[in-house]
Amino acid sequence: MAAKPLQAGAIATPEELLPVGELSRRLAAELASAAAICQDCEHLVGDLAEGGAALPNLTRLQALDELSQRLHGLSAVLQRIGQHASGEWSMSIEPLLEGLGLSDLVVRLRASEEAEWKAEAGELDFF
Repeated sequence: MAAKPLQAGAIATPEELLPVGELSRRLAAELASAAAICQDCEHLVGDLAEGGAALPNLTRLQALDELSQRLHGLSAVLQRIGQHASGEWSMSIEPLLEGLGLSDLVVRLRASEEAEWKAEAGELDFF
């Protein structure tokens, strides 16, 4: 999944602007959710490893724990930005959402700004 480059020079109207604090809170929630998925996977991998996974594979699986910790950390930082951002700081969210493949992610980040909006069907990439 690759994001499209942002278009330079587009000017948003005040109605299209989203406070930076709110955007940070929404991004923090997404990262926290992704971290929770990683933690669930850690438990599953742990259960599978009890069956006798080789040490090199267990060492590589430690990266999943690191990923979970990084996601939690980034979520906490964005949550704090949301708490401390000036209410005057706003930005257009549309250029940020352009090219994202997961339509449900776009909807959650956009929240209730456009209740009638229909997302283009983006699909989750499975490996």
